[in-house]
Formats: sequence, structure tokens, C-alpha cells
Amino acid sequence: MEYHVVIHEEEERYWADVRELPGCFASGRDLDELKEALIEAIDMCREPGPPRAAGNGSPAPVVGEMTLVYSP
Repeated sequence: MEYHVVIHEEEERYWADVRELPGCFASGRDLDELKEALIEAIDMCREPGPPRAAGNGSPAPVVGEMTLVYSP
């Protein structure tokens, strides 16, 4: 399955949210660490449980987008 991720840079770190999974986000010191954290976050967000709150936006600039192919 593919997920579309919006990547932000803030204070020399990256964070991203997953468009298809409201409230699902991750952060990392660099893009490689961010990708690993996103895979872990997607695993958690796909687990059954109470709904997660969607983010309320952030002033952090968007530095890119990517498509993450996920295979559990």
C-alpha cells in the first residue's frame, strides 16, 4: 500500500504526517531516520483502537512530499 507523506523541517529536524491516516506522524534528525520512524508510526496507526486526533496544522515550512510504499 502507498501512503502520501508531507515532510516539514523545523529546528534542524524533520517531521511528517501521513495524509491517509489522520493524526499519524513521525519525526527524525534526518530523512533516513524519518523514514524509519514513519514505518513504525504507520504500523501503530493501522492497529485497531480509538480514533486519533488530526493535526491542527503547523507553521513549519513544507520541504517536500514523498510516497512511501508500505508492506507489512
